[in-house]
Amino acid sequence: MTACLFGTYVRTHSANRLLRDALTGAGFALVECHEPVWEEEGNKPRRYFEPLSLARLAARYTAAARRLARRWRALSGPPPLVVVGFGGQLDALLARRLCRPRTALVFAPLVTLSETLVEDRQVFPAAGLRARALAVLDRAALGAADLVLVDTAAHAAYLARLGVGPERTAIWHLGAEPEFFQPRAATATERRVLFYGRYLPLHGVETIVAAAARLGSRAEFVLLGAGPERRRAETLAAGARAPITWRDPVPLAALPDELAAAAVVLGVFGAGEKAAMVVPNKVYQAAAAGRPLVTRDGPALREVLAPGEHCLVCPPGDPEALAATVVRLLDEPLLAQSLGRAARAHMMQRFGGARQAAALRALLADRLGVVPAARPVRRAADA
Repeated sequence: MTACLFGTYVRTHSANRLLRDALTGAGFALVECHEPVWEEEGNKPRRYFEPLSLARLAARYTAAARRLARRWRALSGPPPLVVVGFGGQLDALLARRLCRPRTALVFAPLVTLSETLVEDRQVFPAAGLRARALAVLDRAALGAADLVLVDTAAHAAYLARLGVGPERTAIWHLGAEPEFFQPRAATATERRVLFYGRYLPLHGVETIVAAAARLGSRAEFVLLGAGPERRRAETLAAGARAPITWRDPVPLAALPDELAAAAVVLGVFGAGEKAAMVVPNKVYQAAAAGRPLVTRDGPALREVLAPGEHCLVCPPGDPEALAATVVRLLDEPLLAQSLGRAARAHMMQRFGGARQAAALRALLADRLGVVPAARPVRRAADA
């Protein structure tokens, strides 16, 4: 059976890449009907959402939608399964109307626009017209799909409050990319504590800065990446005299080496609802690489990792607790190594590529009656 990965998705985003690989591994002959729109601005600063920018993006999306329609009509036959990935709210609405005939339309949004732009990043005021428009778009996109893939049970409960009940959702935890499962000797720099990411509010970077200030020379904090909260974090660090090394982003292929060089890897520490509902890719990646990990506690995390067995946790937004947990891992290397080994073994058993593909295959068969070929096949059709 053929599956079509459809839309304007960012191909390099971890969620979309993992979904693509799992569909192929599950045995689907995969065709990609894709038009790029959103790649040029990876971190999406506030100016990205200003009226003039949004008007330009609307024009670009309209043009991309026309090209997607031509691509769909040019396929040798309409694929029975249509899948829309992360960032595809508009794509889900387009696919519902355009991609016919079909057996099923699956939407894997990862997050809603409302929780990202209104609740977490606060780009739009919660009571404003634009926030209400995003909520309408989210509900319409989720309602367009026959099945919504959700990354955690905590997220499924959130969607239920939006009217998307369990009969229309299926939980498929993301896992980590193959690069992080490759065997790699640890080359940890003594007392190096690594954070990497796009400096989003859910990351709780201000908590990391405050913990670094408390620890001073007892730890070497390295913060890697760029994003909307970095400048504010640097200002906070300067004011608190926190000894932090700030570095620019590195390609994904270089991240396993960065992880191997860290004595402790940090997850996220935000206190918002979104931070409690998601398991960020950096958490999966650190666990897959077998590195000692500390992150905020929460229901989503406990779906995939066991605190005290695979990682250590602390309350969200608590720099004192974070500092104490980091020191514990730095001062108890045997504990750190034990946690890393257990996390890697757990990830390989539960979230390895073959396991993820099998899980996706099973849930699509169970929920939609969609059964792919026995052997993985892939064919390409893209710009």
